Amino acid sequence: MYEGVFKPPRGRCWNWILGALAILAALFVAAAVVVFGVNRFTLELELKGEPEVNIEYGGRFQEPGAVLCLRGSLLCRDGFTPKDARVSIQGSVDEKTPGKYTLTYLADYRGLHAQAQRVVRIVDTVCPEIFLTPDPEGSLIPGTPYEEAGYRAVDNHDGDITDRVVRTEQYGKILYAVTDSSGNPGYAQREIPFYDPIPPEITLTGGEHYAIPTGVFYTEPGYAARDNVDGDLTEHVQVEGEVDWLTPGVYPVTYTVSDGFENTTTVTRRVEVTAAQRPQTVWPENKTIYLTFDDGPGPETERLLDILDSYGVKATFFVTSRGCGEMMKEIVERGHSIGIHTVSHDYAQIYASPEAFFADLFAMQDVIYQNTGIKTTLMRFPGGSSNTVSRETSEGLMTLLTRAVQDAGFQYFDWNVDSNDAGGAKKAQTVFDNVIEGVTRNPVSVVLQHDIHSFSVDAVEDILIWGLNNGYTFAPLTPNSPGVHHRVQN
Repeated sequence: MYEGVFKPPRGRCWNWILGALAILAALFVAAAVVVFGVNRFTLELELKGEPEVNIEYGGRFQEPGAVLCLRGSLLCRDGFTPKDARVSIQGSVDEKTPGKYTLTYLADYRGLHAQAQRVVRIVDTVCPEIFLTPDPEGSLIPGTPYEEAGYRAVDNHDGDITDRVVRTEQYGKILYAVTDSSGNPGYAQREIPFYDPIPPEITLTGGEHYAIPTGVFYTEPGYAARDNVDGDLTEHVQVEGEVDWLTPGVYPVTYTVSDGFENTTTVTRRVEVTAAQRPQTVWPENKTIYLTFDDGPGPETERLLDILDSYGVKATFFVTSRGCGEMMKEIVERGHSIGIHTVSHDYAQIYASPEAFFADLFAMQDVIYQNTGIKTTLMRFPGGSSNTVSRETSEGLMTLLTRAVQDAGFQYFDWNVDSNDAGGAKKAQTVFDNVIEGVTRNPVSVVLQHDIHSFSVDAVEDILIWGLNNGYTFAPLTPNSPGVHHRVQN
């Protein structure tokens, strides 16, 4: 029997080892293919510094540069910079020209591409300067226009821009302004050591003494102001003072104006509100009846005139504006007196204010003048001077008006005999009785009737017959006739 140690065949063992290594290699390759096939790489450009940069004109742009980064999606996710990578820059920055410049950064690495941009702005924010030439000593003459000594404007980018300067003269100074091509403004100011010792002049239209009659509303006659340097200063004149056009007296009105060098002129106009001389009242020696008729003329007026003519009697008509102009003319032509009553007979309107009353008064005076050619001064207050309606609009109005109308040259007439034809009397007999009863109590009677009422006109003939038979004289009112004024109650 053969005894010994077993030894595998040498060739078959080696083959086994080589086979195992081949399998491991195949597995490694397969794993690498899997890993590297999924891990995708990207190339990125990262700018150093800010992506947008502002550089003041005159400064220098220092390129910060850019960094190339290779980054994997699975492996090398933090990225790394390949040593053989290169970055190129397209574009340039002109530091001498304000504007916007774009720099483009490009990189190529093993088939991968990357790009980034940076914006560089060259800006000009420096304002231009204006240099003023000093004024020569003694070159300024008072009262003469200023002569420019000279100036120059310089900009850090535009250079000499003197031709763009805008020059404005003001009181005691000159302003200079300029703007460069970038919109930056520059200013300078020159103080003018110049004085104007001559004050402006004020001219008053109508003179320094001006007169208006009482009752005529004062309207400024006008004025003008001129200065040797500033020219027309009329619109700068300050006017102070009030004129009481209803009260006679002298009222100062002052006019003040100053020029640009604070020279001030003040002049005073003295406005005199004059009072008309009041006529002397003449009381008749005989028993006298003044027949007066208000609120006409109207449809009954012509018949009334015929009745009066038939007895040779003259009366007084205080008329309103009823459009009966021809009848006003006939009243005057037949020798009767005509006086002002009112245009509207609207108490609320007439007694709204002194201005409203005088407007109505003068308007009715004009109506009478246009129809008769007579500028009458006879008048009667609507409701008489004793009316209390005016209290509702103006306290003390009648006290003021009764004085003012006389100062304005008017003579107002109330009455002392009331026919009551505007009240309870509705028949001619009642009117007659009321008139006769009142007349017998007065040596001089001013009778109130209204020729717009036919029954009142019907009573006139009987009144005339009674008066003539009893020794009375009938007369029209004149400026010298007794006013028979009521007691004023407002």
